[in-house]
Amino acid sequence: MGKIVNKRDLAQIIGVSERTLTEWQREGMPMVLASGRGSSNQYDTAAVIAWRIAREVNGAEKESQKDRLDRLRGDQIERQMAVDARELIPSAEIAPALGQFISDAVALITGIPDKYAPIIEAAGSLDAQHAVLEDAVDEIRQLLGSYEFRDRPDNGPATEADASAAQDQPR
Repeated sequence: MGKIVNKRDLAQIIGVSERTLTEWQREGMPMVLASGRGSSNQYDTAAVIAWRIAREVNGAEKESQKDRLDRLRGDQIERQMAVDARELIPSAEIAPALGQFISDAVALITGIPDKYAPIIEAAGSLDAQHAVLEDAVDEIRQLLGSYEFRDRPDNGPATEADASAAQDQPR
């Protein structure tokens, strides 16, 4: 058995506010004497400390509604700050640009047979044909790797002319 104390003394011993102790009482913190309004409750320090340890060990520490609201507001503020700093981009902004990138990539890849079929045919040996195909892959990597996203993604769908222009860019 520990020392029997009032709420003020218990708050000082444990290092929490009296308001926190009131919340803990509602959550089942042990009391030696529950005096009701206007009178001082009595607490056994050993029992209260054991109760706190058991809650911590068992994960019974519940987040209060206020704590949850504060945490959610903090999360919301952090997300907004990340958006403002352009560290986090809303999907509504990225989806059109990514869709345009994919359309342009498909247009580029669709033009490969017309561009490389005659070169492969003229290459002759299998090693030369393999080298031509490696060049095609390198060209695609370079073009897609240096792709510049447009400020206004709604410039219309990629056309075969876009694919030709993309293929004609210097390497």
